[in-house]
Amino acid sequence: MIIFYKKSWYKWIVLVVCILAYSSGNLVRWNYTGISQYLIGEWHIGKEELGILGSAFFYAYAIGQSPWGTLTDILGGRRVISIGILITAIMFSLFAFAGGYHAAIIIRVLMGFVGAATFVPCMAVLSRWFSKKERGMVLNIFSGTGGGLGELWSFLLMPLISLFMVGGATVLGLSSWRASTLIMAFVTLAIMILCFVGMRSDPSELGLPSVVEQETRKQAKEHSYARTLLNALRDPWFWVITFAWQGFTVSLRLLPAWLPIYAAAYYKQTQGLSSVEAMVAGGMIASVYVAGRILGTPVFGKLSDFLLVSYNVPRTLIIACFHIFITVSMFALSHQMPSTFLFAVLVFVIGAAINMFPLVNAVVAEIWPVKTGGALMGMVNTVGQLIGASALAYSGFMAEKFSIAGAGYSFEYRGIWYLAMIFSSISILASLLAMHREKQSIRENALSH
Repeated sequence: MIIFYKKSWYKWIVLVVCILAYSSGNLVRWNYTGISQYLIGEWHIGKEELGILGSAFFYAYAIGQSPWGTLTDILGGRRVISIGILITAIMFSLFAFAGGYHAAIIIRVLMGFVGAATFVPCMAVLSRWFSKKERGMVLNIFSGTGGGLGELWSFLLMPLISLFMVGGATVLGLSSWRASTLIMAFVTLAIMILCFVGMRSDPSELGLPSVVEQETRKQAKEHSYARTLLNALRDPWFWVITFAWQGFTVSLRLLPAWLPIYAAAYYKQTQGLSSVEAMVAGGMIASVYVAGRILGTPVFGKLSDFLLVSYNVPRTLIIACFHIFITVSMFALSHQMPSTFLFAVLVFVIGAAINMFPLVNAVVAEIWPVKTGGALMGMVNTVGQLIGASALAYSGFMAEKFSIAGAGYSFEYRGIWYLAMIFSSISILASLLAMHREKQSIRENALSH
């Protein structure tokens, strides 16, 4: 790596590597959604079981947030992320050989814990490479592109590969959804190798100035890591900001999990498609959501940076506006879509809105010292993921509770969207309250310069 020594542009290589790392994490978390119709047929399960299959991953994922985040602060992101993705690839391949529903749940739990080694560690690494002026945009490029790429593989590529494999082609003796799962395990392994080779945990490893040293306040420098972390956790505003995050997490658990299935029901009932055709069409709509995530989040992230740096507009105010839009959008999904075009437009914009959660990470990194970013982001994510996993586990039951037999797709899934509206409303209130703490931090930073 001597040729990259003191090359400031290497931070963009780190960003690309982090995007690939996160894409593997998102692929693993949603690996069952694009192949759900195969699982329903083979394992004889329904909506409730699908909800549990999804939440099994996210409960373990929530528990893994703080340990992986803290390890990143101590050992560095390169080691932690590479090890996590390697184990994830192994778990992914085991899912391809799962003998049934209950075995799949156990594997999903293991996948969830090691799957936590991508998002928070990558966020911590990027916060060390990019300063406040770029952080909002970069974190949204990371989450939007990385998450979108992983979801695209899961929602569209896996069902297409599965459909091709039904015709008789095999991989190591496996066909259909099992073959597509194994292929994606190999993709995950390749990403691990790229992470180990290309990632660097901190600019100082290449002889560049440390963002941590530049942004850490004098008081934080005088205190130990443990003392600095404890002071942040004692701040009640930290927990208020945590609840501004959870609304994004709940929407991110419910929409990607149910949108392909909801869209498949839409196409089946309105276009008269067969189950297999509707499943592929549902994956296409889910891909529109992914496009919104990839294209929309960097733009809004850059806008957030501009408003904060130029006009001192708190990021928490922007976060509140996104939660308001999410609430309205979920209400729209609980009603019949007037046309496929408007359905796609709504899904595209939702794709950007519910993926603006990195703004919360940016707020945390700018209020509290960057050197504790891994642990603090891990704690925020742990709480949000536990709430999100619980919402996902309950979502199938909510769908059944509010469903009206024979009333159509909108009534069949409206309970799920009601659930998202409840948690987004809580985050609106938390975001507006958190503005007070962020404004205080903005004033403190202005006085220190």
